[in-house]
Amino acid sequence: MKRILKIIAISSFSIVIILISAMLYDLASYDPTYLNRNSITFNYNNLNSKQSKKIFKYSEKVYFYLGYKLSKKHKKFWETEDQNERLKLPKIIKISAKKNNFLLGTKIEEIEKNFSNWPRSHGGFTSTRFSSLRKINTNNIKKLDLAWIYNSNDGKKGIQANPVVYEGLVYIPTPGGSVVCLNGKTGKEIWRFKAKNGYAVAKRGLLVWKDKKNNILKLYFTNNDQLISLNAKTGRPIKTFGQNGIIKIGSSPMTPTIIDNKIIVATSRPSIEVYDINTGKLFWKYYLRKIDKEVFNARDFESGKPWGGISSDNKNGILYLTTGNPKPYFVGIKRPGKNLFANSIIAFDIRNKKLLWYFQETCHDIWNLDIAAPPILTTIYKYEKRIDVVVAVTKLGNTLVLDRYTGEPIFDYEMKLAPTSKLPGEKTCAYQPSFSLPEPFSKNIFKKQDATNRNKTNRDHVLSVIKNSNYGFFETHEINKNTIMYNPQGGAQWTGASVDPYKNILYVTANQTPYLVKVKSTKTSNSKIFRKYIFELSLFKDLDGYPASKPPWGTLTAINLNSGKKIWQKPLGNYESLESKEVKTGTENYGGATATSGGLVFAAGTLDKFIRAFDAKDGKELWSYKLPYIGSAPPTSYEIDGEQYIVVPASGGTSLNMYYPDLVEHGDAIVAFKIKN
Repeated sequence: MKRILKIIAISSFSIVIILISAMLYDLASYDPTYLNRNSITFNYNNLNSKQSKKIFKYSEKVYFYLGYKLSKKHKKFWETEDQNERLKLPKIIKISAKKNNFLLGTKIEEIEKNFSNWPRSHGGFTSTRFSSLRKINTNNIKKLDLAWIYNSNDGKKGIQANPVVYEGLVYIPTPGGSVVCLNGKTGKEIWRFKAKNGYAVAKRGLLVWKDKKNNILKLYFTNNDQLISLNAKTGRPIKTFGQNGIIKIGSSPMTPTIIDNKIIVATSRPSIEVYDINTGKLFWKYYLRKIDKEVFNARDFESGKPWGGISSDNKNGILYLTTGNPKPYFVGIKRPGKNLFANSIIAFDIRNKKLLWYFQETCHDIWNLDIAAPPILTTIYKYEKRIDVVVAVTKLGNTLVLDRYTGEPIFDYEMKLAPTSKLPGEKTCAYQPSFSLPEPFSKNIFKKQDATNRNKTNRDHVLSVIKNSNYGFFETHEINKNTIMYNPQGGAQWTGASVDPYKNILYVTANQTPYLVKVKSTKTSNSKIFRKYIFELSLFKDLDGYPASKPPWGTLTAINLNSGKKIWQKPLGNYESLESKEVKTGTENYGGATATSGGLVFAAGTLDKFIRAFDAKDGKELWSYKLPYIGSAPPTSYEIDGEQYIVVPASGGTSLNMYYPDLVEHGDAIVAFKIKN
């Protein structure tokens, strides 16, 4: 019997050792290509197995439990923040704008131009999404008519890529997981390339690049954890690039960029990765994390990845990117500290392989406030000089305008004292930013007076929900109680903004519909350490199913980047059921705007399926056309044989479908327009 027990004990011990070894193996990663990271790392983000992740999280809880019993630091970690201590701090810290020592700004004649071609999604390397074409203008816009419609016939799903055009050819992904090349004049399909991971092919865009040395036009795009290079004329893989046109990268939905014949991607590792543009050979990577070692129990965290987009200053060799929020989204107990570089704009010197600067908009984000839009590189006129800036529009309705080379703000702003958390163990940042210039383009703090006034019954219902909810400036969450926020799906989304680089005017589509966030605790033990927090996110609606706040619920805004002042703001979209009452409601939208030198701003993405053209001077609606499905990405403008075209993907809205399933139908259409002769 003793022998049997001994065998069982040894076997059990061996199994434990094997399991621990397997998890350590999965936890470990060897990669000598990082500039700022050890070759061997042990990190949760390295885990591949779901089982390993479960074991790791459980062992982490055990570590916290034992630490809580034995360590004063762990006990203090689980204390609830002291509001009285927070209130002893200054209420406001003023941050002054940069006013001098600017480098010489980009000259007018050096501005990246898009005439007949549109070589990269969002217009070019600077992501201004602006067309210098003017053949479609305010004088003839009413003659704009359908040129062609293309249907991929391979599925129905929202396409989120801004189309690319080069030498009369249009490139766009399809709902069925292919990339197609279309005749820009007729919409006829020329070739089709089927990707392996169809759901993620060119998700946020494509890039066309002319290889002058070999006289080949190349098309680049990501496909989950692959970067693919095709011959843009034939659709065949470039065999000399990686393995038959494909190299392995960290997962990325974004459009690559090019600096000094190096192709660059930003990935969910999260990292910047630099490859040879012809062979696909990896040069180096940079890990986009900064652990706040001064904070007790600070560690690496999930997400915070750069999924919004990247842009590049090719003259100076600088890469710019915006980053998402850390996970878990609404509870940050297990990720103390500022969580750098999440929720940030980052500038990286590619030539010298070093981080230049970063600007974090939201510190220790527990509100889902990722910077979803790509950074825009432009030049403004201020202090009687031209100043190169990077601009990012955000979910908070802010327009961040920073010196491109130092990251310093161009406008004054304030850091305001923020509320403490109500959850044991949560450590919030004492201050969060508040911007008055540039003027916010959407509401970012819910107030009681925002409640709907459509009728008394609906208003009373909404007020009853408000009465039992929390809301306000960076209001923290409370167990089983709603927090009302505009921003989880508010402000500027991944579609970002369009900038006229000649007049220094920004055009941005935005949402301002309220959402309810509720954090819940699922007890698996009497110990708070073993509790699991989950959250519910829902659109705050009235009894008739409309947003619970006063309209407009979607807007298009023009902002003067020199002064920071709004020029105009108009509702974008309408509910047909309310339009008869002459209520200009606007709707949530995920289409984005594109401005042109013809004095026009084109925008789609609204629930009513229309694409519209607005006068860039005053925001007056001049033209509209009802698409077969909701516009699902920003329009592109291009020219063929002296005629200007506007093309827009119309395939329904993936994000809209989550909250308006009865109003959103997915499709497979690409729609182009030109002036009717």
